[in-house]
Amino acid sequence: MFGNRFRPARPASSADDPTIPVAVAGEVIEPRRGSRRSPELDGRKVMIRFVGVLSRIPQYIKLGWLLMNDPTVSGVGKAALGGGLAYAISPIDPVPGFIPVLGQLDDLAVLLLAIRTALKSCPTEVAEARLAEAGLSWQALDRDLVTLRATTIWVATRGGALAVRAGKALLSKAADRLRAALPGRGTRPEQS
Repeated sequence: MFGNRFRPARPASSADDPTIPVAVAGEVIEPRRGSRRSPELDGRKVMIRFVGVLSRIPQYIKLGWLLMNDPTVSGVGKAALGGGLAYAISPIDPVPGFIPVLGQLDDLAVLLLAIRTALKSCPTEVAEARLAEAGLSWQALDRDLVTLRATTIWVATRGGALAVRAGKALLSKAADRLRAALPGRGTRPEQS
């Protein structure tokens, strides 16, 4: 009656089978019957996880600042942080900032990748200390990068579907106006 949302998870027999439940971030996600889409692209779950990423942006800013001012972070790590920041504020990039949502998603992903690069360029104990100081963990960083990827794919596919529907509606409206404007189409001739 409610789909397979309430069914218990079955043991997985193949990682490639789209009908097998998948564990993402400790949560079992059951794909819909007959669905060929990736199970992590359920719109509600993607948006909930994305809001979580957005709520951690201040922590990532603090972490980037801590890493930039840490003398144990290598020059490569600091260059990655500077490059990520330059990419984020630059008006020239592959996905311009004026494109709603997608323009900001790529900037955020580049910044998180730059932070991860900087963390990997310093000693492990320093990286762990800086992550703890910012209130983050390696798992949170990796999970947030996966969430940004899933959000980008979901927005791109849903945005494409929305654009197609809007285009069809506009074409239908234009066709209706054209039919009404053609002579002899607006009124019926009187019968004699």
